[in-house]
Amino acid sequence: MKSHWVTILSGAALLVACDQAAGPAPKGSPPHTISAVDVTSLDPPCATSFLVVGTTMTLMFDCITDVTIMIPPGFTLDGASHTITAIDPVPTDPTPAPFLGAVVKAGGTAANVVNVTIKGALGTACEDGVNRLRGILFDGASGSITGTTVLHIKRGVNNGCQEGNAIEVRSCDGQGTQTAVIDHNTVGDYQKTGILANCDVVATVTASTVQGVGPVSYIAQNGVQFGYGAAGEVSGNTISDNFYTGCSHRDAAKTGCTPYVSAGLLLYDIDPSTVRRSNNMYRNNQFNVLLVTQQSLDS
Repeated sequence: MKSHWVTILSGAALLVACDQAAGPAPKGSPPHTISAVDVTSLDPPCATSFLVVGTTMTLMFDCITDVTIMIPPGFTLDGASHTITAIDPVPTDPTPAPFLGAVVKAGGTAANVVNVTIKGALGTACEDGVNRLRGILFDGASGSITGTTVLHIKRGVNNGCQEGNAIEVRSCDGQGTQTAVIDHNTVGDYQKTGILANCDVVATVTASTVQGVGPVSYIAQNGVQFGYGAAGEVSGNTISDNFYTGCSHRDAAKTGCTPYVSAGLLLYDIDPSTVRRSNNMYRNNQFNVLLVTQQSLDS
């Protein structure tokens, strides 16, 4: 996966959003195309837009990036109310290349992200594994994600590929238990999941607004997901507009399609008692809270 440490100026059915995703890949996955963006009209590159003082890297301007911005170990990325826009790389040969992986990623075992807007302006692609599209990714890292806005983390329109998570924290590869505070964030127009916590993580998701795109037939979105043993808290959030219309149980009986559903809060293969839930507001979700257990997975 292509990524970089930013150059700094000093004074630097259920379709489940995870690497173990349940459900088939969409048929006829679209070819890579480049977003119709005139890069000359956009902001300066993010690689030259940070000022570092101590362990805080502060974004000085709205900027664009076509590779992952890696947060150095132990650093805080302070967006200072500016916007990072992810775009597809300009191709260097006739084969288009999509943006790969996360827009912003913790580069070590600890990081913080605060007060930044992250957006996508991407063409159509379909990536898997480490190349899956994410807005903010903590993989084997602890820390906080607060006061951010993450929008349009998706591959074009009507894309059914199992990627496009606005905020994701995970520890699935033996890195040990990680702790994440995800507070006062706004996420919307994501492709797959708004806020995702998977595997050996303890995540606190509070006071955030998570809005899907409403009834759609091409992907089963989920607002917030805790999966594969994740634990923590989901409190004081507004979660709305996650609804899959592609194949109902009635459709399955008639056509043989595989029925999937969307949820505002998805608890996937976990003990639900390990996720505290209170004062959440749910609107226009196919299921507000949905528990999928190992027993149901094996049945």
